[in-house]
Amino acid sequence: MADPLLSSLCTICRIQTPKYKCPRCAIQTCSLPCSRRHKLWSECNGVRDPTIYKPTSELYTPSGVDHDYNFIHSIEARVERTEKEIVEERGLVGKAELKAARNGEDERDKRKTKGRNLAPGEMAIDKCLKSMGIRVVRAPEGMNCRKENTTNWSKNQRCINWQVEYFREESKERFLARAMGNKPLGGCYDEACEMEKRANLTPEELKVLKKRKAEQQKQREKAGKRVKLSNAEASNLPITAEPILQDPRTSTWNISVEAESENSEPPAQDKPTYSQDKKFYLLRPYTPSSMPKVLVPLDASKPLSELLKRRLVLEYPTIYVFHQITPLPEDFMLEKDFLRKTGQPAFDSSDDESSEESGSDGADSDTSSSGDSDSSSEEGEK
Repeated sequence: MADPLLSSLCTICRIQTPKYKCPRCAIQTCSLPCSRRHKLWSECNGVRDPTIYKPTSELYTPSGVDHDYNFIHSIEARVERTEKEIVEERGLVGKAELKAARNGEDERDKRKTKGRNLAPGEMAIDKCLKSMGIRVVRAPEGMNCRKENTTNWSKNQRCINWQVEYFREESKERFLARAMGNKPLGGCYDEACEMEKRANLTPEELKVLKKRKAEQQKQREKAGKRVKLSNAEASNLPITAEPILQDPRTSTWNISVEAESENSEPPAQDKPTYSQDKKFYLLRPYTPSSMPKVLVPLDASKPLSELLKRRLVLEYPTIYVFHQITPLPEDFMLEKDFLRKTGQPAFDSSDDESSEESGSDGADSDTSSSGDSDSSSEEGEK
């Protein structure tokens, strides 16, 4: 019996007759080990190339139709997987935004209808930002800073409840906290530190803290009752009047109070309710990377919204906290020194109608600035 031709045998082992054909390069093999060896030797992935040329005679055959159908179906499957990943899994864009992109909606049309699609809270925030000249540059959808931003509108206080990023000198770690726009910045920072400490307490420490607060509340209630009783007794003081209460010639009243407080103390001035050993700085965004970070001194006794007037904010305010006796580190510089070197304006000079823009619109550092007023800068340096 004559031996079979080598061309009719497996191209890898040259022993068995071929059973399989590679979809990509049409190499014939006899078994799975030979097929894997072929892919390794030839660096072939075994995937059919949909762009390979086919003569017209093969297009009108069942295999040709299946080839085109499988190619189109694979494109649709990849598009569906990509949409599911960017919308549901990674949350980069919303379904409405993806639909608008499919329909070819222009960016200008999106800006025109932007104000109409805002929620009531967002409309109040937008109105407040415009009235105070604060320009907020939003990061693209899906970025961590965009997800972390929980700034909202407080209906009770009728102000912006800011999300603030703090950097402390001792820990050099960032932590996020809320700051009411109408309360002093120092008080908001102390409340944030207190909440952070409470979050790190053990269950036993929480019980001790609750017990201590309950005792303090009882003491305050007792003190309030004593003050009410003393006020009630003072209001019942006897009043002696002369028979003639008003002089007809001078039209003056002649009433004398027997028990009148002789040692009346002047009203006490309001004391700050926050710690005085800290100084606060606002980070100015969009500064050259070759220069140190630019910080704007802030007055801790003023509300945050007032400190951000006519300023540029990148997603949410970033505030650095240092001790009063600690000098500014070398990798930071004050805004007044930065302005003297660069000649840039201290406040945001953008004429954009919208107070919130996308991250791409606010990339120009020449027209972007953030900081505080000259008076607050002098107070912060003191």
